[in-house]
Amino acid sequence: MARLESTWLGAPPAYLSLSLPDLHEHLPGPGLPCGALHEVIAAMPADTPAATGFTLAVMACALQARRGPVMLVVSRQAADFGTPYGHGLRALGLDAGRLLLVEARSGKDALWALEEILRSDAGAAVVAGAVEADLDLTMSRRLNLAAAAAGTPLLMLRPPAATGISAATTRWRIAAAPARRDRFGAIAGTRWQVALERCRNGRAGQWELEWDHVAHRFGMAEVVADRASAAGPERSHRRRVV
Repeated sequence: MARLESTWLGAPPAYLSLSLPDLHEHLPGPGLPCGALHEVIAAMPADTPAATGFTLAVMACALQARRGPVMLVVSRQAADFGTPYGHGLRALGLDAGRLLLVEARSGKDALWALEEILRSDAGAAVVAGAVEADLDLTMSRRLNLAAAAAGTPLLMLRPPAATGISAATTRWRIAAAPARRDRFGAIAGTRWQVALERCRNGRAGQWELEWDHVAHRFGMAEVVADRASAAGPERSHRRRVV
């Protein structure tokens, strides 16, 4: 089963670049493996919007690099983050004209829809789902095999209380981080605390990432050192990269 889940039907594996070489060193290749299931989990209930934004940003990366539409399947119980909004999607670089949104009545229906989309000839650039139901090993294997057969990255947004073992290739834990501010104090960039908790053929890691709303790409956040704890005026201007 493990061999089947990592097979791309004889073709070499493809990767979705996140433009983060330091992060790519923790992955099995230069980006997220396509044709695989990836879990995105909010660190706490209040971080669900942040986890949703991170997932949409990854979808925007896929939209730039791959052909086809973006498919988002949401069960009604999992829609705590609200309905996708056109201006917000555009700020993340996600073309709403290439987004197909499927609203399912239950988590079971959403999982069925995700598998059917992957096994269809839709040719999606990326498929994503937001499901409140627990994802057991059997269902996650089915989704992983369907993603492998399609060669399509599958992002699964799951609730903070999600438990159990799944067949996901990677598992990401997302928390909100203070936004980058411009010189006027206005928000200039979205930031996340990102932890890679699990990665098949890779290794765990933790970063603070930032989204460039102009270039529509990820970057490592540059954090100003704590001025209150600085020992002198020279150290107060020192910066560190997370």
